[in-house]
Amino acid sequence: CFRRTSSYLHQSNNRLTFHTSYQGHIMAEVDIIAPSGALGLVLGTIGPEGGPIVKDVKPGSQLLGKVQAGDKIVAIDDVDVQTSKHSHVIQLLRNNSTSDERKITIIRESQPQTTERWSSISRRTLAGFVGAAKSPRSRSTEPGSHEPDESGHPTTKQEISCHNTIDDDGDVNDCTNQLSNGLHLDHIPTLPRFPVLETKDRNCWSEPSPTIFKIRGHNYLVDPKKIQSGPYLFTARGADLILTNDKSGPRTGIAEKYSSILAGHARSIPTFIINFIFDWGILVNYYEIPAMYVSFLRARYEGSNQDLPAMDALQPHERAIIRFLVGSDNHRNATLKLIPKCPEGPWAVRQLVNGKPALIGKRLPAQYNYYPAKDGKSECFEADLDTRETDRVGKKAISLCRKYMTTVTLDVGIVIEGTNTSELPEQMLGCVRIHRLDPKMSPTLPSL
Repeated sequence: CFRRTSSYLHQSNNRLTFHTSYQGHIMAEVDIIAPSGALGLVLGTIGPEGGPIVKDVKPGSQLLGKVQAGDKIVAIDDVDVQTSKHSHVIQLLRNNSTSDERKITIIRESQPQTTERWSSISRRTLAGFVGAAKSPRSRSTEPGSHEPDESGHPTTKQEISCHNTIDDDGDVNDCTNQLSNGLHLDHIPTLPRFPVLETKDRNCWSEPSPTIFKIRGHNYLVDPKKIQSGPYLFTARGADLILTNDKSGPRTGIAEKYSSILAGHARSIPTFIINFIFDWGILVNYYEIPAMYVSFLRARYEGSNQDLPAMDALQPHERAIIRFLVGSDNHRNATLKLIPKCPEGPWAVRQLVNGKPALIGKRLPAQYNYYPAKDGKSECFEADLDTRETDRVGKKAISLCRKYMTTVTLDVGIVIEGTNTSELPEQMLGCVRIHRLDPKMSPTLPSL
């Protein structure tokens, strides 16, 4: 009935979660501890004595700081979803005092011929997110009714949008950050981490087990057998799918040009960025760079005098990664290896994207840039890979993945190739698993 909206009470043991959202943006999410016998409250009134007690309000919820732990739930009401307007009411008792009774109402409207429309939400209703609503009664739920502000003017979309800013301390994997609106430029929305009940595990990312990858063993140059990889060397931080158009800014050097990527957290710690550039957008994977490798980057680019460990004392896979980070672009292109896998999707895609390694730097134009720490931002090393210049096989694979993107789960594995015995066995640098992305839900890269 409501496009990209969801509202429900989730029950797990003695805990209930009231959750309502629009396009992945959490409007209200409240953890509730319910006493015995009070779990049948999905719809309707609990009673004047109250029932469940608020345990916690989720970060990112617009109710954070307004609904408090210890508040007693008096009523939760849900208007029939078949009507043209949808309403939720939470009625609270604070400190068991009816004088502190507050009612918070969230209203949405949907019309059958309108796919992307918010209801008219009054400033008085928005005040429910920042203070007590003035009226103790539920908002009107008659079809076609609208709630103007106190001056008689309808609420604008911009007024609703002002609540979509993500706090600096917010969790970048929270669904709050996954907004389908390219106009929010302070923080470009990022994909949340799997699992995501909100989207039925679509439009999210995860980090699969490294054991799914076969890489070169110690004796590979003599006996070309492959082994299971050990743990990832770089921990995955997240992923972004960002669309582009004629008004978008440059698609390369995004770590320096767009401080808002990864919901503004891309350079909160040292990060390795792999940016795949397509005709229609960019797919960006983020990995945390361990401290030892940051030291070598500083020495290579900043002339740091920090004592570095001797290469002979390092593990083979560590030597391979360090030589990649501090080497020439030609060496990087010759050793940066992509291992794409499709664990879920149409047969044609799974056959074409089957885990066969590819020296991606030799197949695609690549740019490598290092950005030192400054102005509170950590170091960043970025690899920009332009898939628009790939060969026929690569273009076919990209075309299939794009066509079936909403049904495909894709593993983007990265390893630095060991080219001699001092760099073998290999070990996976990292991997991001992309779950059934929907470009229609993706933000657009802004202009600079």
